[in-house]
Amino acid sequence: MRFQLPRKPGRRLTPTVLTAAAVAGVVTFSLVASAPTGNAAARPSSAYAVSAEGQVPIAKTPYAESPDGKRQTATALELPKNPLISVRAGTATAGNDSASVELFDIVIGPDLLSQVKLPPELQQQCASLPKTGAADLPLPDLALPDLGLPLPKLTTKDLPVKNLPDLCNLLLNPPKSLLGIDSLNVWCSGDQGGVDLGSLTLLGQKLKLPSTKQGATLPAAPLATITVNSQGKHSDGAFTITGLTINLGGAETINLASATCAKPATKPKPKPLPQPVNPAPAQVATPPSAPVPTPVKTHQPVTG
Repeated sequence: MRFQLPRKPGRRLTPTVLTAAAVAGVVTFSLVASAPTGNAAARPSSAYAVSAEGQVPIAKTPYAESPDGKRQTATALELPKNPLISVRAGTATAGNDSASVELFDIVIGPDLLSQVKLPPELQQQCASLPKTGAADLPLPDLALPDLGLPLPKLTTKDLPVKNLPDLCNLLLNPPKSLLGIDSLNVWCSGDQGGVDLGSLTLLGQKLKLPSTKQGATLPAAPLATITVNSQGKHSDGAFTITGLTINLGGAETINLASATCAKPATKPKPKPLPQPVNPAPAQVATPPSAPVPTPVKTHQPVTG
């Protein structure tokens, strides 16, 4: 028994890394405080809501930068068209050694499992489930479709389900997305920052998020890794905090809500221009003054 992807006339399914990560359904949570990174070149305060690298690259959107310390804000109500991720709204703000990001209704991998067609045998098993005692029915180990991605071959046992009824419910009523996040806010000021993360769902199931002081793994050997509250100081004194980094099977990395705080570069003081040296005018030679005559005393004879 094998799964197949349905063929729709006039529409070609485009496999993405996200789809394979969705059927994997396993996640690692970790908290990171990294060592100083980057080079010694000064950088401005900046912030962005979404970026992605891999098979589906997405530029930093929206992006704000403040090279002179003045407050700059950028807002986006949608992302460039892509099959990977969508948001309802995102705002990025950067200023004098401060930055922040607000992000709402993030959807990663919309309608992924809806493209997986159940084999007839599994459809029959799902349709004939008994009303009671079905929870004891074991989960069948069936190969999932190959979506043409550089990932290990997956089976139904890689999905976050425990038994046959759970599997039937997941595949017959597929969730709207692989990952759903209702809100994500990040801020930094100087070398301090914080993350405010709303509810997060994986294939329709709400996940318990780790606190800022601990990490959790759900379960071991995951195909999708979520890093929460990644912080790092740069060698030039700047500080960066990223709300969520999602690695999908090593082939796609998504960064959500990243803020960098930096002091604006000091403007060099203008150096005074050297003043030209004006030589004193040449002195015109003048003849020396005549000496004052000295009176000469004489004796004249007196006659009378």
